[in-house]
Amino acid sequence: MILLVDDDVDVRSLTRTFLEHEGYSVFSSGDAERAVQIFRSVPGIDLLVTDLYMPGLSGMELGKQLKAMRQDLPVLLISGGLVVEEQMVEMQADGWSFLAKPFRLTELLATVHRILAPVEARRWREGKERFSGKRF
Repeated sequence: MILLVDDDVDVRSLTRTFLEHEGYSVFSSGDAERAVQIFRSVPGIDLLVTDLYMPGLSGMELGKQLKAMRQDLPVLLISGGLVVEEQMVEMQADGWSFLAKPFRLTELLATVHRILAPVEARRWREGKERFSGKRF
């Protein structure tokens, strides 16, 4: 499951539709405060995709807040604005990913696949272990 946060309704709608078409479950929000509520009420969010610059809490602040609740949450920041070197250094130090807007939907999909590959592999192993030894 992906939590998508972007204050631009068109970007949010297009991105959500595309990711759902590719088989992902997506919860979306136009602001960070609502995203925090969604994150708290929906267990199993595998990835936060958030715009870096939003009114209220920024994507960076949102990511830090959600990571404080669940340290292993992967974060993908997206932005059409200027990203200063200090922000890039901080993102990289935290292990976060970044995608500049405008991006191709195929770039988004490749990035999401790369980020979620370890999560999906772990689930596959856990499922395999759960069913090993059982007779059908």
